[in-house]
Amino acid sequence: MDWPEARALFPSVDKIVYLNTAGGGPLSERSAAAGRAYYEQSLADGDIHWDAWLERVEAVRGELARFLNARPANIAFTANASTGLNVAAHMLRGRGRVLAVADEFPSCTLPFLQLGHDVDFVTAAADGALDIDQLEAAASETTAVLAVSFVQYKSGFRNDLECLGAFCRQRGLTFVIDATQGFGAFPIDVAANHADFLSFSAYKWATSGYSIGAVYVSDRFLVPASYPLVGWRSAREPYDLTSDSLDVTPDARALEQGHPPFAGVFALGASLDLVAEIGIDRIAARIVELTRYLHQRLDAAGIGVLSTRDESHQSGITVAAAEDPGDVVRRLRAEGVIVSTRGAGIRVSVHYYNNRADIDQFVAALAATGA
Repeated sequence: MDWPEARALFPSVDKIVYLNTAGGGPLSERSAAAGRAYYEQSLADGDIHWDAWLERVEAVRGELARFLNARPANIAFTANASTGLNVAAHMLRGRGRVLAVADEFPSCTLPFLQLGHDVDFVTAAADGALDIDQLEAAASETTAVLAVSFVQYKSGFRNDLECLGAFCRQRGLTFVIDATQGFGAFPIDVAANHADFLSFSAYKWATSGYSIGAVYVSDRFLVPASYPLVGWRSAREPYDLTSDSLDVTPDARALEQGHPPFAGVFALGASLDLVAEIGIDRIAARIVELTRYLHQRLDAAGIGVLSTRDESHQSGITVAAAEDPGDVVRRLRAEGVIVSTRGAGIRVSVHYYNNRADIDQFVAALAATGA
């Protein structure tokens, strides 16, 4: 599949200059069709396809497990990343202090704060860079958890998960990852990264729409007694419908509690199929290439780049300097150019369905604002 062919699967990006995947990705025709097919089946036939739908859910679970280099038993589908991060915060109560990044996305820290965890914050560099020396300096003997985003939403800095995972293993820390801003854009290997919990929402870079995500739980935390919530499908044999005794499956599926979010799971499955067809390494390389071009065009226009210049840590997110980001974003939207504000700048996000023409139109429109 070439890039114009991939772009054609996203009809919305030909109507506007859409550079806001970090806020929410457009749906592909394939993902929309997968979700629509579930509703059409239910509309036409009622609830007679339950068994077939469950089989499809397990097929997507297996596909997602392969994508993450995990076992299907380690994967639970959720409504969003926040759900999975709350699972982690509940299961890690009483284990020690949590280390997190200042200005982290709130879902990465609020669940821990809500449950009374002691959270220490380390300040990243201006471009979002975070290195092991900073973590070493911030960690204490009572630090037990590192909670961090794969890609920082405010800066676009892409953390080296393998390096962070090695740091956690060396120090005996539990490694909790919010992968939302990187899932579907860059490869993720939970085994190589020594991840203990990894949660993501699929409406951004995975382009699967809202209300679907997943959480990965490593084998050492698949302990039913620690699961914060259970339901009828949490049972080892759910169709026995036993209500007077507790026999929870150790599989992460127990965390789903009840019926799966069928439409969202099917949309995610179609997205994973598309990623597999294109190739996640090709997608990552495409994003880095477009980011390089974006930086070149911003430099040529005399517009400051606040994000990292190190391509090994770049993501699809770039923050461009602007004196009044909110006003600039509103003026760009009026011209059909969709970006967002984050911090002191304009957050621009490029995905594989974008092209150089999108970037050229954005830079021209931005320069016209006098930003």
